[in-house]
Amino acid sequence: MDNGRIVYPRSRRDLEDFAAEMRAYLELSPDGRVSMQPLLEETLYEVLPEYHFEVRENHEMGQMEGLTDDQKPTIYLRENVYHALERGEYRARMTAAHEFGHLVLHCGMPTFRAFSEEYLPLYDPERQANIFAAAFLMPASAFRQCETIKAAMTRFGVSQDAAMHRARTLRHQFQKGRPILSVKKKGTSKRRSP
Repeated sequence: MDNGRIVYPRSRRDLEDFAAEMRAYLELSPDGRVSMQPLLEETLYEVLPEYHFEVRENHEMGQMEGLTDDQKPTIYLRENVYHALERGEYRARMTAAHEFGHLVLHCGMPTFRAFSEEYLPLYDPERQANIFAAAFLMPASAFRQCETIKAAMTRFGVSQDAAMHRARTLRHQFQKGRPILSVKKKGTSKRRSP
């Protein structure tokens, strides 16, 4: 739960569909890697008139890697996270997609104070942003085409943990990879000794 806040409930299916709709709306490939830095720094300025993106110094953000202002369409990234995003690092890409999820799901929408710790996860804004981010970066149909974990990591620019979590969520089984080294049985060499 995000500081006791809850939002309108959204199912995993709703979030998956919305992520696909956002890719289509932004005219992104339905099955390729999303370039998160240009999305935050260029594309969103073109489609959201009041949008703003800002990089903040590490000490200003504290432990937060990113933050989305839910009263105005603004995304903030901590400086070291931004530099990691420039390098295409997996965690920074996921952080950027997570904050983008907050922007499109929660900005300008009412939030409520939860009066109890017991509530359905469907109401949790952090859960919603995480599901959106995974679906946005790794669309289900394209992800299911990946035969190995390495192929998914390369195709979508995500970490092994993110790809494995997505595979579990989608109940996708990767094919077993071939061993890197194969060991020959003793006595099977074609070489003859002199």
